[in-house]
Amino acid sequence: MAAQRVPVLTDPDVEPDDVQIRSALGDAFEPWQGLEFALTRAPFGLALSWRYFREGVWLRKALRGTRNVAWLAVWKDCGTITIYFAARHREDLVALPIPEDLRSQAAAAEMTGRMLPLVIEIRSQADVEAALEVLRYKLRAR
Repeated sequence: MAAQRVPVLTDPDVEPDDVQIRSALGDAFEPWQGLEFALTRAPFGLALSWRYFREGVWLRKALRGTRNVAWLAVWKDCGTITIYFAARHREDLVALPIPEDLRSQAAAAEMTGRMLPLVIEIRSQADVEAALEVLRYKLRAR
């Protein structure tokens, strides 16, 4: 996991496009595209939309209807998907068939308000698979 992520999509007047994203992500661009493709297809069927935040960065919301289920961000050399959970889901997250580093992150994550964030870096197809596994859990968890 990267110690410090460098934001790259910071111009409020320029909505991100594939050219900018490819330039920022480098080798992580293909897995990123695969993640976006999977998110918009069955069984997820999420709508993706960019939003600029006053903190100076563009983030991509992943929506099912009006419910925001994840945030996607582009950094120098990697993308991330952040999925938030209620604290009661921590034990289930740790038990998911995902890489050990993500299970450890879920076990140790500090709460952000009332939510537990799980941040998955997207650099490879294996990262995409892990993200989709976590998202499948998110969509069936109550």
